[in-house]
Amino acid sequence: MGKFLEAAEIILRRTGQPMNVSKLTEQALADRLLDGCNGDTPIQTMKAKLSVDIKVNGTRSRFKRIAPGLFALREAATEEYVARPFQKTVRPSESVLVFPTRLLKETGWFHGTSRDVGRYLPLLRSENTKALSRLEAETSLMYKQVISYVLVRRRGAVLRFVRGAYSSVQSFLKGRFCIGFGGHVEGGDITLFDTSDSGYLNSVKRELTEELKIDESFMNDDNLQLVGVLNDDSSIVGKLHFAFIHILDLDDLPEMRSGSSLKREKSINQLRFVPVSMLGDDYEKYEYWSKLCIQAFFRGSVRIRCRVHPVRNFSLGRHSTNVALVGTVGSGKTEASRMLLEQFGYDVVNTGELVQEILGVSIKEAGRGRVQTLAHTFIQSPTGPETLAEAIYQRIARSAKGRQLIDGLRNVTTFELLKRKLDGQLTLIYVDSTVDNAFLFYRSRDDQRVSFEQFVEILQHPVESDIPNFLPLANVVIYNHGSKRSYQETVLKYFRQELGS
Repeated sequence: MGKFLEAAEIILRRTGQPMNVSKLTEQALADRLLDGCNGDTPIQTMKAKLSVDIKVNGTRSRFKRIAPGLFALREAATEEYVARPFQKTVRPSESVLVFPTRLLKETGWFHGTSRDVGRYLPLLRSENTKALSRLEAETSLMYKQVISYVLVRRRGAVLRFVRGAYSSVQSFLKGRFCIGFGGHVEGGDITLFDTSDSGYLNSVKRELTEELKIDESFMNDDNLQLVGVLNDDSSIVGKLHFAFIHILDLDDLPEMRSGSSLKREKSINQLRFVPVSMLGDDYEKYEYWSKLCIQAFFRGSVRIRCRVHPVRNFSLGRHSTNVALVGTVGSGKTEASRMLLEQFGYDVVNTGELVQEILGVSIKEAGRGRVQTLAHTFIQSPTGPETLAEAIYQRIARSAKGRQLIDGLRNVTTFELLKRKLDGQLTLIYVDSTVDNAFLFYRSRDDQRVSFEQFVEILQHPVESDIPNFLPLANVVIYNHGSKRSYQETVLKYFRQELGS
């Protein structure tokens, strides 16, 4: 985990009390625990290492911050301090460009990206748009806010960054990695003379020059190309926006030493050019819109694969007796469950079927929607999680097999209660997938007739809402990206390595 974190743990365990980062670093230097670590600002480095570890790992970090600059070990009996991130203020009077959502449906609704730019350009005409207060735009699904999303390319590489907290953009544009620059069309971009695009192009150039050190005069029809549009109705925030996608080529931009030299806005961090062929590396760390663009515009040059990520020093082979497999509808969870059942001798406890038994209903008779509603009411009741946890525990106790698979948990409290009943002997595997990939998996397995809108309704049902909260608790995360064959091969290989053939 690196010398700074190792040193911090040693000193905090030795002293048995919280320490200011300055004194913690001074003690580490005095004890020669940081020998070989270069740098003129070890205190800032120590603070950064601890802060990043806490931010990335959350409650799984062995450290916690209990006051600004004051750190302790996670097990210390002190309340954790969570700093409120600084953000740009969105003024209630601020206006943004919108068009009626019904126009998208009339023009041709889609999810993801489309290269049919000419079909959707009329959405920008002045007779179809208006300036709406940001507050109203963020709370009304009657309108789509117009967004620019610009991919910056130079000599076979794409500019990538991490968007920090100092930003007024919505959370759907924030992520560990992002390749899209841009934002809203604001009131000041709109003029009476821009009837064809309602000031949209003005906003593209303004946003780029605010975020990057690129002169507006450099942007022209030759190097700034409109290549597609993007619509994401998989979330409430996504339903409020519609993006026009551009590629800006910087091959002719003189005197540019590196991507970092282009940084202008404070919220743009870790700015660097990434070769197109490497955009598939760490694909799971990109925000969703960037994933959609990588698939749409660089698919031929990028290899997107399924990946399996155990937490540090975790071995499924040593903790394979009781396994809970969790994931959203269509994530690939059922396929992984089938492997464990058929090839590795697990006895499966299907919690969905168990809930139906407790409620006395079935999906075949009542339909998925009705059963989801009943299951949500049950699990939200005061005794629901305990009742289900006990039922799972009793089913495990009656099994004659040594390995138990709990499939389909949807409530974190139930998981924690069950883990307690099993004396902590419960491994959590989380299967993560993008909504478009999950939709394809679901259709191939369950129902070819279901539409994307119907699938999103299934995903967004309240009974499914707790599933993402399992991710930080997982011992193993399977990132289901790429083809179904890639997923099957990768997961099977991992299970064989850990559990034997």
